[in-house]
Amino acid sequence: MNSIKPYILILILFIGFSGVVAQQLHTPQEVLQYMKKSSIEYQIDSVEVSKKPISFPLIETGQILISNDQEIQIQQNSFFLPRKAKKYRKKARKAVRKNNFSKAKKYYKKAIGEAPDQTELIHEVTDFYWENEKMEELIFLEKKVIETNPIDFLAHAKLAVAYQNINEKEKALEHIITAHLYNRNHPRIIQQLKSIFQEHRMDYQDYSFFPKYRIIKVDEKIVVEAMDAPWRSFGACKALWQNEEDYRKQMSHLANVSLNQIEQKECLLNALITYNGMKTGKENFPLLDILGTSLQHGMVDDFILYEIQLRNDPNLIHFLTKEKIDKVIKYLKTIRVHQDIVEE
Repeated sequence: MNSIKPYILILILFIGFSGVVAQQLHTPQEVLQYMKKSSIEYQIDSVEVSKKPISFPLIETGQILISNDQEIQIQQNSFFLPRKAKKYRKKARKAVRKNNFSKAKKYYKKAIGEAPDQTELIHEVTDFYWENEKMEELIFLEKKVIETNPIDFLAHAKLAVAYQNINEKEKALEHIITAHLYNRNHPRIIQQLKSIFQEHRMDYQDYSFFPKYRIIKVDEKIVVEAMDAPWRSFGACKALWQNEEDYRKQMSHLANVSLNQIEQKECLLNALITYNGMKTGKENFPLLDILGTSLQHGMVDDFILYEIQLRNDPNLIHFLTKEKIDKVIKYLKTIRVHQDIVEE
């Protein structure tokens, strides 16, 4: 990506920014020209901007997916054990404390028999099997969970590490990617993802898209503040979109996608062009390098979906078509990893 000339970068836009008339997106220079002609006064300052670390949302365990021809709903399944199941689980836990595996297994099996739909109980039992290195029993139970609730990210994560443990690498890879996409920001699953990817000679890093800029109003002036050049370009683009209604109307004819998507792509383009022109310091912007690679392969939509949208709304994954999910998986396994260590 670092060797791509700006004019070649613009040509790549015909492919990379699908759904948008890419040649009509504006470059950083064009954004500045528009600002100069505007009745609004703009100022762009090189100022250090401190932002609080983002706390990305996590999905709670127990979510179930209910879908029909009309709609998709996500519900939280409540944990409830009938009296007999509670009694058997209590006996099983007592046996665990006494290191009596066969007795614990016997009573856990009875508890599940009384409450077969309670996945929290099943996850407790598979924790017991993991600690006792009983991978086949763990796999059997967690596959049952997925049959009942395919979006149970914890079941997929447990299957992944179990398959990794018995050296079934392809199944481990499939399930850890599924677990990750069903709970995009879960830190433990991300660590497991990195571990399993490494076994496939893929180096995954948990980068976050975190543009450091600020737009403020001082008297009648709009001020864009950012220390880093790519984020100044990104912020200037955002300022234009936020304050110029005529500009938004002008851009609305570009595609049959939402204005928000056009705005996002144009501002990413501005950051990328500025990044591409940097002589030093590119190593501080790994996601912009990945964005450039995404652009070359026509996967900018997948970059936005994985790096931005799913980060901020992990439940969005359940409302995507299979085709879109498959493309995100392709992005994750190719563009998102360091290609120099990937073996075909």
